[in-house]
Amino acid sequence: MRVIKGTNKIKNLKSPVLALGNFDGVHLGHQAILKKAMERADEIGGDSAVFTFDPHPVKVLAPEKYLPLITPTEKKIKLIEELGLSAIIFAEFNLDFANINPRRFVNDILIEQVGAKEVVVGFNYAFGKGREGGIDFLRGLAGDYGFKLHVVEPVTTGGAVVSSSKVREAIWAGKAGLATMLLGRPYGMEGVVVAGNKRGTTLGFPTANIGTNGELFPKSGVYAAVLVLNGERYKAVANVGKHPTFPDDPFSVEAHIFDFNSDIYGEKVDLLFVERIRDDMAFPTPTDLVEQIKKDVLKAKEILR
Repeated sequence: MRVIKGTNKIKNLKSPVLALGNFDGVHLGHQAILKKAMERADEIGGDSAVFTFDPHPVKVLAPEKYLPLITPTEKKIKLIEELGLSAIIFAEFNLDFANINPRRFVNDILIEQVGAKEVVVGFNYAFGKGREGGIDFLRGLAGDYGFKLHVVEPVTTGGAVVSSSKVREAIWAGKAGLATMLLGRPYGMEGVVVAGNKRGTTLGFPTANIGTNGELFPKSGVYAAVLVLNGERYKAVANVGKHPTFPDDPFSVEAHIFDFNSDIYGEKVDLLFVERIRDDMAFPTPTDLVEQIKKDVLKAKEILR
């Protein structure tokens, strides 16, 4: 998949079918839009491409608003590539870009620079200065500029419309199973295994301490998890947060991998959260903590079986 950063660098896309949106999370609703773009590209013999923004518009227009990304840019690229699209275009989002009116955005960028033949959007898509360009406006522009527009209906699960905000809420609440339903996969945080304080080793449960660049942390607690290393999946129990039994310990994301004793310092991993087991809690003694960890391991193995 081609990764194109900047709209002035777009070259040689064949009859592009564009999926427009932020696609933070690449959840089931996003996947429906992306798959529609691929289907249409196959039908017309063109390239399926994602047109998105970096940074996320909220980071520019409302930096005071707390909006942690579900999928940092590198992760988003990987997920979209796995779906099989031909290209992803990152428009640099800044205040000048934000002030482009909808018609100019379509004419100058989608038509003149990208050469879009067809455009695919979600049911609630809006674009241009002040989000003035809604679906009806875009449909009118499609007639004016001669491209086909496809609007993908909302995807629901459990009676609720899938959205990035619902994914964030599920992750913040520690509802790993719900997040999995909305995303179509377990929520994961990528990072490099770094040296910790060896607390787990001292207790008899060595952990991989993950230095992550992710912004969205699950609710603190203990989780049944899967750690992905070099394409291989390993069952684990993970802890997110501080260690109340040892109040001086820093916040961390770490995983005890079952039946594993290799040195993986410096390796890049993806920690997938499958199900939350319990809250963080303080124990009277380290021995009491060890006994609880043994129970956590058994519970995680049962969940992951």
